[in-house]
Amino acid sequence: MSTLRFEGNCRDENVADGIFICEKCKEEFSTRDGIIHFQKEDGLKHMSRRYRVVQEIYHLFFTPLNNLMFLYCGGTQKARQEVLEHLEIFHGANILETGIGTGDNLPILNGQISGCSFYGIDIKDKLLNACNRNMKRHNIEVSLFHGDAEKLPFRDEAFDIVFHLGAINHFKDQKKAISEMIRVAKKGSRIVIADETQKGARLMNIFVGRQKKVVPPVEMVPDSMVDIRLETIWNGYGYLLEFRKPEN
Repeated sequence: MSTLRFEGNCRDENVADGIFICEKCKEEFSTRDGIIHFQKEDGLKHMSRRYRVVQEIYHLFFTPLNNLMFLYCGGTQKARQEVLEHLEIFHGANILETGIGTGDNLPILNGQISGCSFYGIDIKDKLLNACNRNMKRHNIEVSLFHGDAEKLPFRDEAFDIVFHLGAINHFKDQKKAISEMIRVAKKGSRIVIADETQKGARLMNIFVGRQKKVVPPVEMVPDSMVDIRLETIWNGYGYLLEFRKPEN
């Protein structure tokens, strides 16, 4: 992240409210309840009117709806673990989840190894508020940012592990989002992306209407990346794309 100067006040539990000022560009960003807001407008590409309506109410039922969809994939815990086991977690790692939602992956990761620092960014501030409450309930510390995964507000090579689970199919520019994940990952880091396949999309179409055909974005991964691998997961309802940023 660029150098930021905070101006504001700290309330109970050391939660800061106020503004951050970028020392480089002088732009101001607000912080409320510990969440820094870099996003000023929704960057999701809404495919239909029904999709927009669903997005407005989705945060209220985010976790139970995800759990329901994961039933087709062998169960919530198994489906999430099928992705998270690819992350190569180690003690003291800085872990970034783009599209963190309500943070349902973090309790699993936190239970696997201690001493990691968690960071999450999402374009939906209501989901981030729910994530904040969820992490307090689990006693997990996480730094949350309201922003666009296609324009991450972090410095180059800031994270040991970068991953994205779900909804990248609906991004305006998947290639840009992948490029940003690569930029903020340290050299040698593995990057993991998972989302629904066309088979899984047919289930979602029941709720949001007909969407464009799902094509796993393997062609959007630069040729300079190594160990590129695409596999089908979640009983065929999802795909997992993983690759590594070169050491040099």
